[in-house]
Amino acid sequence: VVADTQSGYILSSKNADRIQYPASLTKVMTLYLTFQALDSKILKMDDLLPVSKTAASQPKSKIYLKAGDTISVKEAIYALILKSANDVAVVLAESLAPSEEDFALIMNSVAQDLGLSNTVFKNASGLHDEEQVTTAKDMAVLTLALINHYPKYYKLFSEKKYTIKGKKYTNHNPLLHYYKGAEGLKTGFISAGGYNIITTAKRNGRRLVGVVLGQTTEGRRNRKAASILDKGFSKLKNDKMFLAMKEKNPLNRLALIQEPQSDIYLPIMSFSIKQSRELAFAYQHIDANSTPVGVKNLEVDDFIAFQGEPVTSWGIQVGAFALSSTAQKQAKRALGILKTPDKIIQTPPVGNLFRSRIVGFSSKENATRACQQMTKSKIQCIPIPPQI
Repeated sequence: VVADTQSGYILSSKNADRIQYPASLTKVMTLYLTFQALDSKILKMDDLLPVSKTAASQPKSKIYLKAGDTISVKEAIYALILKSANDVAVVLAESLAPSEEDFALIMNSVAQDLGLSNTVFKNASGLHDEEQVTTAKDMAVLTLALINHYPKYYKLFSEKKYTIKGKKYTNHNPLLHYYKGAEGLKTGFISAGGYNIITTAKRNGRRLVGVVLGQTTEGRRNRKAASILDKGFSKLKNDKMFLAMKEKNPLNRLALIQEPQSDIYLPIMSFSIKQSRELAFAYQHIDANSTPVGVKNLEVDDFIAFQGEPVTSWGIQVGAFALSSTAQKQAKRALGILKTPDKIIQTPPVGNLFRSRIVGFSSKENATRACQQMTKSKIQCIPIPPQI
């Protein structure tokens, strides 16, 4: 996929909706949520994040943090951008949720809110999981959302070198070092899925995002990315051709809005070196005009709450749609599969979308089993914890 980031229109694509493994492109969502936490003043760049045994035990690529170490938020961001460090991805996940598994629930909620209809996240790093999938189009939408929602953090992807915990790292995104106008963004590889890349570049005041997935070699991936960007910039020079492309290939417009629309509950991190580097988590609703107040201690399973009517039981979400009627229809379809007429349908709005939900499950286990039934019926599903 090649898309114009100003208009959000696709200039060219091939197999854009083919299901692929994202590999380390997953970290773009981890960074998106980190930027959201920074913007909401939940995190600060100089906050020190603790390293758990789980984080330290992640396989490479990593910067070899040890359990009990700390790393600043700023260094953590650069470790993901430059080194694609799996250990640091888990550090960030565990700083924004009680566990990496819980963080993946947030990732999937935001993915649905952004319209990433063919994407499922299972972890913060992109380490292989058969259920963790995406498409080139979805990755383009996510990239547009990051650029437009967090422009002051987007520029960090252009950093070619940075010192992290006393060691200098070079950005391993190859196009950043030789492609004219390249600004970053992320590479990825797993043996099960091949070589992936998201590249953004700006020429003559216009920025493009190019996504290439599933290539057989690193060199082929890089050449393909450069080639599709070259063709994209050529199309931008031809006004008639660009107008034709605009009419034919609209991308997801939600990613172009100036403010993020997701209203998930993110954790407020309280950290003190004097308290033996322990993290205390508290949670509250964050919106564009609020500041962290009214902290309340919660159980781990209560860590996410969502916009809309209060939910005192577990639920499931089976999509997010442009029309409330479509969201209702999807929920009714899911109810038919579950054969549980006692459950309640809700379609709370988020930005320009309506979430499709069923609530009234007595436990996390029951909601999880319901999602397993949805998955068998080819319906994307995530469990929804009770609202605060």
